[in-house]
Amino acid sequence: MCRGSRNQVEDGGDPLVEVIHPRTRSGCVCAVGIRHVVVGLGLLGCLLDYLMRFGLSMAIIAMVNTTHTTNHTVDNACPAALNGSHDTPMEGEGEFSWTVQEQGIILGTFFWGYFFTKTIGGRIGEVMGSRETMAVSLGVSSVLTMLTPTMAALHPMALAALRFIMGVFQGPAFPSLYAVLVRWAPQDKVATMTTIAFSGRCWTGVCDRGGVMHGGGNQWRHGLSASPGMALGSVVAMGSSQWVVDHMGWRWVFWGAGILGLVWTPFWVYFVRNVPCHPLMSRQEKELLAPNLAIKPKRRVPWGRLLRCWRFYPTILMEFANSWLGNFTTTQGPTFLNTQVGLSMQEVGFVLTVGQSSAWLGAFTFGGLSDWLLQSVRLKKVNTRRLSHSIGMLMVVAGLVSVVLAGCHKWMVSAMMMVIMIGGSATLSSFTLTPMDIAPNYAGTLSGLVGIGNIGGFLAPVITAELVTQSGGWHASMLVCGATYTLAGLLYLATTTAEVQDWNDYEELPSSEDAE
Repeated sequence: MCRGSRNQVEDGGDPLVEVIHPRTRSGCVCAVGIRHVVVGLGLLGCLLDYLMRFGLSMAIIAMVNTTHTTNHTVDNACPAALNGSHDTPMEGEGEFSWTVQEQGIILGTFFWGYFFTKTIGGRIGEVMGSRETMAVSLGVSSVLTMLTPTMAALHPMALAALRFIMGVFQGPAFPSLYAVLVRWAPQDKVATMTTIAFSGRCWTGVCDRGGVMHGGGNQWRHGLSASPGMALGSVVAMGSSQWVVDHMGWRWVFWGAGILGLVWTPFWVYFVRNVPCHPLMSRQEKELLAPNLAIKPKRRVPWGRLLRCWRFYPTILMEFANSWLGNFTTTQGPTFLNTQVGLSMQEVGFVLTVGQSSAWLGAFTFGGLSDWLLQSVRLKKVNTRRLSHSIGMLMVVAGLVSVVLAGCHKWMVSAMMMVIMIGGSATLSSFTLTPMDIAPNYAGTLSGLVGIGNIGGFLAPVITAELVTQSGGWHASMLVCGATYTLAGLLYLATTTAEVQDWNDYEELPSSEDAE
């Protein structure tokens, strides 16, 4: 009775009765629930998204044949940094003689296209079908990824154009995944299932923005390959890309990722539906997810009511603060630890890898705790969101202040960096769930609008670079980051709600309201 090609439940008959008592299917039961398969495919989709997105950051080192040397040590660095040699040789023996500026354009154009379509991507998914939107997003990206070596051979700007187009197609993927999960997750398992699916992506807005290439390809190698704000997807993407470059050649970074994406796509199309209904679902799973049949994207968005929903704006501000935090942990963290504190690159890699792994486990802990509190009726939903956010915010802010106070005690600084990473992972169980909580019918649209906060990821590098040139610049940038995170966090805690808004059922409102 349900068709995967559209979001709406098919007309005719009572949908709830038909789902629980299907007319034409006779109880084909999967040992694993289809909802678990959907979450697993979402996780793999996030992994492949980052494999295609960030593979170039590793492969470009082997693609270019330029040599560049930079020194990021500042005058007020710790003695260990001043006494050591932290020149980073940017060497490549590849076939392309691209300048540093051309490399920066190639790496950056993806995120301009991505930023635009991510903002409207949720609505695209709701209109066209969330399952179909994500399938097209990753399917087309797979083809474009396989064309990367060809475009690179033509001209660097041809490759930049291809990356921009890829960004345009990948933008709607994550908002569409939110819209899928809100229908396939039982109400008391939303935090856990969202955490699992999105553990294949970043926990901070920086990964949606990209990074800042400081001087050449190897800065990306040392920075992003061990980034603290990155989750499983980014780590797998960077690690596997480097292995492929070393053993198979840089072209297979793109050919391999593209092939895997094309293999993933038909599985996604077969198992995922825009409503929680599938021929392989057991009767018990149909009954469990039957309430979610009421979640349907609407033909029109009540923009007037949405824009007047002042409780939603702190979520965008939190995304702004989260992106700002991600700039420090993801983009600037390796440079700070290496050139300011004095850790070797091997020590930096160890600290960030352990921290990232701890944050990954922390995300599951926060998600499981939130759902357990809901199931046991110990806290209301809004208070579970506040609890997760409060714990995470305290860890982040205390970590940032402690890094400043620790000065040149490098292992104390390292420990506090790990605390910051773990605290940041709590966001998957707090403000990122706001679209699902307040308007599940418009979860895709709202999650896309939350992406406006990624502007913080664009502004932070500029302001940080200016502060770092001043005396005590690194510490000043951390205090600014902590203040931004605190103010946004307190505003979120004071105003957040988990109550479904009346405009969630906009098309059922009186016709006099339709003009809004």
